[in-house]
Amino acid sequence: MNTFAFAVKKYALLLFMAAIYLAGHAQSVATGSSEMPKLPLASDRADIQQLVAYLRTLAASEKNPLLKRHFESVIQMSLDSTHGLRPDDKHIKAAIGTLAFFQSEGAKWETYLQGTRPLIMAFKSKTDKKNSYYWLFLPNGYTRPKTKFPFYVELHGSGGGTNNPPWHMLYDYLQPKPAGATAQMSRREGFMILPWGRGDKGYRDIAETDIFECLQDFDAQFKTDPKRQYLYGFSMGGGGTFRLAQKTMSRWAAVGLYSAALGKNVTYEEAAKFKGMPVWMVWGEKEWLNTENRKLKDDFLKAGVNLWWKEIEGVEHSYLGEYQEQLMDWLKTKTK
Repeated sequence: MNTFAFAVKKYALLLFMAAIYLAGHAQSVATGSSEMPKLPLASDRADIQQLVAYLRTLAASEKNPLLKRHFESVIQMSLDSTHGLRPDDKHIKAAIGTLAFFQSEGAKWETYLQGTRPLIMAFKSKTDKKNSYYWLFLPNGYTRPKTKFPFYVELHGSGGGTNNPPWHMLYDYLQPKPAGATAQMSRREGFMILPWGRGDKGYRDIAETDIFECLQDFDAQFKTDPKRQYLYGFSMGGGGTFRLAQKTMSRWAAVGLYSAALGKNVTYEEAAKFKGMPVWMVWGEKEWLNTENRKLKDDFLKAGVNLWWKEIEGVEHSYLGEYQEQLMDWLKTKTK
């Protein structure tokens, strides 16, 4: 066979194979089928089943009501199907680490009285019947629910969608090796909660409701000092703080906005609502949120708000430990 004839035959074969592929693809699209099978449900994953079985053993014999609820909450969220999401391989890997944690220090009450390990408090939303949860950090010196410690609510920033499946934040701090923590998680100067907030949904709509339901769940269990209640957050959490505080002004002694993702439509009238509320603001000089934060700062000052603010020179979008500590120190000086 000469070279030309061979090339023609090879080309014809390639066209034939391409036609078969395209025909198969068209049929797949027409029938709505997918070449990628769905991931198994959480309840069908062997590693999650193993974690759940171990936690059920711990919960069955646990007398401490908070620790028992913690075990049961991790079970509830591990098996979650209410959000229609399925755990992927990284969630399974995290579940394996969480099992190792509970097989050692995670089974002990003392672990949650110190360090940066949260108790998980899960509940079923009264609004849409879906599972939700928050991290609970107990204060240093905690002995009983009715002790009047300060109360802090930290709203987390966006994980770029990684926080939407409940298992990411659920397992993150329940690993054999402790993860990095924010200042208040380490300082434990009062009760602190960090709500899941349905992940990366900007604390709007059902995610906003999620925060209110977290507060209701917490308040049903604990009595805190009504004169020392604080709300703050970074990035998406800072924007959430700004919006949620406007609906709960009577509760907070002060709020903190760290590099707040505010959006383009913040008005002077919204800023003026904070006239009776001490506000702390920080953002980076080089970050993309600087224009919005500068405008809100100007509106706060124009409205006569009690504002402490700083634009950090040369810094981009970063949750710096130095300023987390500064925020905590500042909040401590504010009471109603």
